[in-house]
Amino acid sequence: MVPGKHVLYFALQPPPEAAAEAFARLDALRAPLRLNGKPVGAHRLHVSLNFVGDFKRPPGPVIDKAIEAMEAVEARAFRLEFNRLGSWPAGDQSLPIVLWGDEGVIGANSLYSSIHKGMRGLDMAPRREPTIEPHMTLQYDRAEAPENFIDPVGWTVEEFVLIHAVHGEGKFDVVQRFALT
Repeated sequence: MVPGKHVLYFALQPPPEAAAEAFARLDALRAPLRLNGKPVGAHRLHVSLNFVGDFKRPPGPVIDKAIEAMEAVEARAFRLEFNRLGSWPAGDQSLPIVLWGDEGVIGANSLYSSIHKGMRGLDMAPRREPTIEPHMTLQYDRAEAPENFIDPVGWTVEEFVLIHAVHGEGKFDVVQRFALT
């Protein structure tokens, strides 16, 4: 058996009510867009923020360093809202069907910058901050879904998490939670 690739990153996770709303928006468009892929498990829904790295083995010491880097992060709770649903190009046969937003993602971008600064303080991130477009993948599908404006799906973000996933093995674990003030 070939071991999976260990991936470590910071993310936001929706509460159950927001996850249910997201899937309701997807279900409303499933028939008109001819979507037939299987949705992501609600427990795996997340908005990726800062990538820490990928590793051949479990990244124990890197996890400890990433947690230490978050001691310098100060951020307030904020409202996150997605108002668009559609597929994004992925370069393979299955297209991710995602939620993304306009002004409703400003807080996520701000938190991303704060996390980057904390990681940079321990030499865990490049000097130049990469840009992101906060989004949440709901499913993968062969059908292409054009951009659709939807009733917003959102929640008040009160924490972010450090996730350790093992690709190819279906493992997805929250290693640490960090409260926002």
